[in-house]
Amino acid sequence: MKMKANTKLVLTTIVVIAVAVLVSIFALSSWQTPTQQTTATYTATTETTPTPTTIQLSGMINGAGATFLNPQMQAWASKFYELTGGRIQVNYQSIGSGAGQAKFREGVLDFAGSDPPLKADIYNEFKDKGGIIQFPVVIGTIVIVHNIPTVESGKLKLTGEVVAKIYLGEIIYWDDPEIKALNPELNLPHEKIIAVHRSDGSGTTRVFTAYLAKVSKDWKDKVGSDFTVAWPVDQLGNGVGGKGNEGVAAAVKQNLYSIGYVETAYAYEVGLKVALIQNRDGNYVLPTREAVESAAKTLVTVLPRAYEDWSHIFPDETVDAPGKESYPITSFSFVILRQVYDDPVKVAILKEFFQWVLTEGQKDENIVKGYEPLPPEVSMVGLEGLKLLRTT
Repeated sequence: MKMKANTKLVLTTIVVIAVAVLVSIFALSSWQTPTQQTTATYTATTETTPTPTTIQLSGMINGAGATFLNPQMQAWASKFYELTGGRIQVNYQSIGSGAGQAKFREGVLDFAGSDPPLKADIYNEFKDKGGIIQFPVVIGTIVIVHNIPTVESGKLKLTGEVVAKIYLGEIIYWDDPEIKALNPELNLPHEKIIAVHRSDGSGTTRVFTAYLAKVSKDWKDKVGSDFTVAWPVDQLGNGVGGKGNEGVAAAVKQNLYSIGYVETAYAYEVGLKVALIQNRDGNYVLPTREAVESAAKTLVTVLPRAYEDWSHIFPDETVDAPGKESYPITSFSFVILRQVYDDPVKVAILKEFFQWVLTEGQKDENIVKGYEPLPPEVSMVGLEGLKLLRTT
């Protein structure tokens, strides 16, 4: 009897142990390790937060260059400073594309703003020093402005050929037969035209003169296109120089019967009168959103990558774009960065700021009047390029 009781006790114990093992196995099959749980939580977080930041760096980056870009860059810098609670400060000086590129080459700046991309020789110079990235950040337009008291804004019609002749000194008075033929309904005065232009190295001038060279063979042969050019109208005493878009806008405002070229935001800011410009399809247009978007469709089709040379395309091949609505003096404004920096904090801040510029910064509420946001496929060029930023 005692042996039977012992045997029964052993069997009971074995059954209990077996049940416990089965329960443990079942529990383990539905349990995640702490690592697995953390990974699942992190994945869910990254799905709802596009750019999670585990460490928030603070600091300052310095840029300078295109006055064309300045109003927009100041707005972005101010908004980003606010969004980061003052953690990141972006300083940008409006000194002209030429001066900005020069200081960037000297190593004084963290980034440069420029209307045209780098020339091929400067691009190759940087290519031998670790590489460069350059990409559009916004679409801008150049308008022809005037100060004719008797003519309202948006009423004066001009062609690129006529504008070229004014700056060549071949058309001297506002009531010249060629201008009157375009504007038979206007009472144009017999007053000398004061032709205002940039006095400094200017990306706006580079784009404007590229346009004149494309529509006027005489301009192409006699003057050409560059950051600075010799203005034939100056030899007649009818030319006036102004530093920066700000200086040209002020000079047009101050001089009756003057004409000038400025980035559109400056025309709005100062309240200058804007002329209609004939596009390639023969229509007279203003830089409306529809007109700029129509021109941008052509720009999008010829985009290099951020680390490539853009000089063979912009601006010479992209001004005077086809399309019945296209505004003819439409261009990207570029930011130029090195691929390699010494300071890892600078790299992180540059990435964070320009990623914001190319995404949230392109929303309508963050775009200054006179500019237009980039199409998504253009923003992607810059976003891909930013991945190349690194430290030595």
